[in-house]
Amino acid sequence: MVILRGAAASGKTTLCESLRDFDKKIAWVSVDKLKPIFSEYKDETLDATNKASLVLVNYLLEQGYSVIFDGIFKNPVHVREAVEMARNKNILVAIYQLSCSLKTLQERDKARKGVKEGWRKPLGKEVIESLYKKVEDNPIKGAIKLDTENHSPEECLRIIKKNFEEL
Repeated sequence: MVILRGAAASGKTTLCESLRDFDKKIAWVSVDKLKPIFSEYKDETLDATNKASLVLVNYLLEQGYSVIFDGIFKNPVHVREAVEMARNKNILVAIYQLSCSLKTLQERDKARKGVKEGWRKPLGKEVIESLYKKVEDNPIKGAIKLDTENHSPEECLRIIKKNFEEL
């Protein structure tokens, strides 16, 4: 299992879209994609969203899938739960902390898929800054730093795939 953690606009979705592969039984579980089940991005629903995500991760692992699990994970306890779940099944885990400057995150937010097309609003500077600080102030022990600001998506994918193959 590979866990990608990072602030909004850090590159999680870009990387995960390229990593998932049904034919190779590599599935992607995105906490962000499950949030609308409960609400329109209210903080009080995050616990339920993360728990639902973990149920899906568990199911996929039991079905023999390799899982890429991504989220902001404001509360790192959900990452620890995913790691414990995988280890109880003798599945190795790599955790990546996507890093990027606040300024770059705020610029990327304005250019994200859907914003230019008009079907999505940017999160805004204040929200991006809040998420950035939450991630930076709550590091996950053992996470591998992956600089998505100074490495291209292709370079980041090579790093992850190399480590994924070693798992």
